[in-house]
Amino acid sequence: MNPGAEIARLIRGARGSVAVEFALFLPFFLILVFGVVELGGAWFQRQMLVSASREGARLASLLNDASNSAAQVEQTVRNYLTQAGYPGQLNVTTVGADGTSGTQVRVTVTSPYRFPVLSNLVPGEMATVTLRAVTIMRHE
Repeated sequence: MNPGAEIARLIRGARGSVAVEFALFLPFFLILVFGVVELGGAWFQRQMLVSASREGARLASLLNDASNSAAQVEQTVRNYLTQAGYPGQLNVTTVGADGTSGTQVRVTVTSPYRFPVLSNLVPGEMATVTLRAVTIMRHE
């Protein structure tokens, strides 16, 4: 028996098994890669919401006069996100914008986020998450 021929036969057989193992591993690897990228996109959009809620709460806490209203704060948050190029729908709620000095103002911004690629693989409600940012400040 020729040892070189035996080794060559084993190497050819190993190449086929590596291809099969790669084909089985590839879908899980791609889901992991797309998951990381899409979670990064969701995190980026959430950070935009955090910044907008902070701007709204800052406006409400610094401009402590009778003309300040929840509608003005909400419009400021929407303008901030529009200028930043935020792509999603928004729900903005403000509590305590017309409070007195020392009271709290609370600005909450929520937005649905649908995963662009993974939503095609994951059914129903798991394909969409709600991004939420809350900022609480005291009136000066």
